[in-house]
Amino acid sequence: MKHDRVLAASLAGESKRDGAWRRFQKSPLPGAVMASPVWRNVALLVLWVLVWQLGKLVEYTEHASVWFPVAGLTFAVLLAGSARALPALFGGCVLVTIWTGHQYRLALGDLELAYAGLLFGCAHIGAYALGARALRALAKRDSGTLPELVVGFLVIAALSALLATASVLWVLVATRMMPMHEVNAAWLPFWIGDMAGVIVLAPFFIAVLGALRPGAMARLGASVQLNHQQATPRFKYKLLLNLLLLAASMWLAHATRSPNSAFAIFFLVIPYMWIACTESAFFNLLGVALGSFMIALLVHALGLKEFVMVYQFAINVIAANTLFGLALPTLIADNIKLRRVADTDALTQAASRDCFEQRAQLDIIRCRQQHQALALIVFDIDRFKRINDRLGHALGDRALKHVCLIAQQALRPGDLLGRFGGDEFVALLPGNDHAAASLIAERIRVHLHESKLDGEHTVTASFGIADMRDLDTYETIFARADQALYKAKQAGRNQVA
Repeated sequence: MKHDRVLAASLAGESKRDGAWRRFQKSPLPGAVMASPVWRNVALLVLWVLVWQLGKLVEYTEHASVWFPVAGLTFAVLLAGSARALPALFGGCVLVTIWTGHQYRLALGDLELAYAGLLFGCAHIGAYALGARALRALAKRDSGTLPELVVGFLVIAALSALLATASVLWVLVATRMMPMHEVNAAWLPFWIGDMAGVIVLAPFFIAVLGALRPGAMARLGASVQLNHQQATPRFKYKLLLNLLLLAASMWLAHATRSPNSAFAIFFLVIPYMWIACTESAFFNLLGVALGSFMIALLVHALGLKEFVMVYQFAINVIAANTLFGLALPTLIADNIKLRRVADTDALTQAASRDCFEQRAQLDIIRCRQQHQALALIVFDIDRFKRINDRLGHALGDRALKHVCLIAQQALRPGDLLGRFGGDEFVALLPGNDHAAASLIAERIRVHLHESKLDGEHTVTASFGIADMRDLDTYETIFARADQALYKAKQAGRNQVA
């Protein structure tokens, strides 16, 4: 009773939270914003500038941040494939360029900075537009799987970020916002920061966009499942533990100022993989985004700029491992599905012949070792060819399923029903001797004879039984049962032999 109350309360809490999320999605404000292209661009512009400011918070030198989160937002928006978002993206690029010019006290006027912003937009947006297009093409492939998509995304993210780095640095030099001699020192942290922004935050923003506009991400196909889902009750404790471990490892680097201690951050791969294998995709991405932002923030707060490359690579490694962790449930589910297809007859849902024979051989060994009986029932439908010829193959298929259903109802949970081929079935009865198997076969025969297929057709079957003897194999038991079935047919059908 107590368990029932706890379960009911848990389900009620989940229902309440899911209902709140659905109400938010359907509330007037998000609906109005999503319905209007103008308001969508205004909202995206504000969001883009705010996300860019997150990168500015953890900037450790001019034009270089621990990560560049706005790259992830740009990639996600372009992945949705809407050209209507370009005004917001270009507007954001112009605004932040003007703001940066004033912050660094560059000797450039507002018009020159605006022109530089437009060039920055072309470089930044163009690079990630190519990457988003490549990922869409990969996702649309029928043969593409989630693990392949993860690998493709990581490669595309790295190449897109490299292209964005090269083109944006060229713009900065060409517009006199950066001297040429600083490019050599800036390009690697610039690239890794951009790549971290895409790998960490693009999947998260894709999930958010997919929740707010379900049709926007439909072009990615069924292989991308990043929709909002319910977190487990322990998610907050897992996330808190990860953040505490993260803070402790970075404090150790701060206290010792040792490059070796900075590498302790890579041990966070283990707890993040734990979350990846136990939580839904959305909350995995949320956890990685929060953890990565905390890494970037603590680099700035604890003065760990000399170790910044270590932490930049750590952000990318943790995010990449988490994405692969998200692919594990899909791989497991695919393997289970393939195994179920291989082990189950598609029409009747009985065990396939190969599966049945493997199980029978194992049960024969087990029953012999434990000195238990074992019996086999072989049966088929009487005059099944006549059913197909006179009434059609569709009714023949229904007859097969009808017989299988009645047989399953007469068997115990530990018994196994298999389809040997055509209209012939085999039942494995471990722990049953010849007499018990005869009773079960008779029960199936009577129920089948008394029932009506489609309410009007009588279907009967004949049964042969054999039990295990010393030195028997599956083949010898089956041969005797099959011979008994032949005798039942000769004796007039619709009987057990």
